[in-house]
Amino acid sequence: MTMPCGGSFAWYQAQMFRGLAPLSPLLLFLLLYTWLARLILKVGRKHSTGLDKFSRTLSGKVRGLDKPIPSQAKFILLHHPRLLLILAMTVTVLLGLFPYWPGLNPNGNIVGTDTPVYIEWTRQMLARPFPQAISYAFSGADSGFRPVPLILFYLIASLGVRPEQVVEFSPVILGPLLSLSSFVFVRTGSGDNGTAAIAALVASFSFDVTVGIWAGYLANWLGMIIAFFFLAAFFLFEKSKRKTIVIPLIFLSLALLLTHPWTWALILTTAFFFALTRPRIERKLLTTSTIMMIAVGIIVDFAKNQVAGGATLAGDLGTKGPVFGISQLVTFWPNISVALNVFYDGLLGNVLLLGLSALSFVTIRFRDKVEGMLACWVASASVPFALLNSFHQTRLIYDLPIPPLVAIGLLLIMSRAGGGNLRASLLLLVVLLSCANYALEAVIQA
Repeated sequence: MTMPCGGSFAWYQAQMFRGLAPLSPLLLFLLLYTWLARLILKVGRKHSTGLDKFSRTLSGKVRGLDKPIPSQAKFILLHHPRLLLILAMTVTVLLGLFPYWPGLNPNGNIVGTDTPVYIEWTRQMLARPFPQAISYAFSGADSGFRPVPLILFYLIASLGVRPEQVVEFSPVILGPLLSLSSFVFVRTGSGDNGTAAIAALVASFSFDVTVGIWAGYLANWLGMIIAFFFLAAFFLFEKSKRKTIVIPLIFLSLALLLTHPWTWALILTTAFFFALTRPRIERKLLTTSTIMMIAVGIIVDFAKNQVAGGATLAGDLGTKGPVFGISQLVTFWPNISVALNVFYDGLLGNVLLLGLSALSFVTIRFRDKVEGMLACWVASASVPFALLNSFHQTRLIYDLPIPPLVAIGLLLIMSRAGGGNLRASLLLLVVLLSCANYALEAVIQA
């Protein structure tokens, strides 16, 4: 692992992160299971006077923190959210290019654990006639689990671009799209441009980018982009109640299914539980539409198996017995520690991102649509998380909505910091600079 120069800001930050790394499992635990503690308190207070008194006291303290969070209306730095979005997208382009900078990588070595596999799959497709190439994407390559990104790589490579270049520089496209999709998700759900802009900036330094480059998780990365766009469209559907929006929702759902099936399962579960939490007048339309999208996905997955021979999500679930179950629950804490601090050189153990995410989940009451969706998203991930081994836990951490959660937590601190715009702006800049240093170190390690 490359270490920053002693005495620099990056060096002090690296020392701080290393010292605080043991806290990362606790922060992730708070993020994942605060909803369960709230549910237990809500049920328990009905049967226990003491617990009811404790719950009311705790709620009062939390309510003191939980005020409407001003964003661009109060903070000067957030007056131009579209400019911040452009900045975030530009940063991710640079991060995507940096691993192949000649000064850092003079031999042009391939970056990313899974990147060589994507290159080989693309080569295999180029060596086949078009129909057989598409069939290979739906069956031969990774059992047909990610045909959408492979077909995109194939189509670009068919224009004369070398497969190595297509795959190696795909983060240059995926990074800006992640920032854009995070912005659209928050903006559509909350109408708050300031929070959306911070989410876009955080997305450019998030696990999806850093681990995405380090591990070459290109399909999962694209899956997160589609997930944010899908849920943004779901917000539009809830608001307008126009059934015509179901059609693009179905297409986005299928695109996600054929990009990264496990992310599809998590996001459709999230949408379903979100639908159940809505007012009765909206609940029936949202739940029936979500069930229909799940059914269409299952049918398409089965048809893919019958026509092309690709594996199904249900079939893959049957292979997870050794890594899923009560035996993993017994070793939950060692598993989570390894997931955060061992895999990917410990990139997931970022206490700043996890801490701000946990803060938002502990203190915010999740009144608006974005907060409600985030609550359902985290809760949907938390149940299987406890029953998985450490490696598969990392895949669920990767699928968490970290950028919007961090944005909410950061705005909460900024609004309580005092000292007006100057202190809040300095706080925002310090956090973003820390995130930028973390991301830069990650791509250097890659």
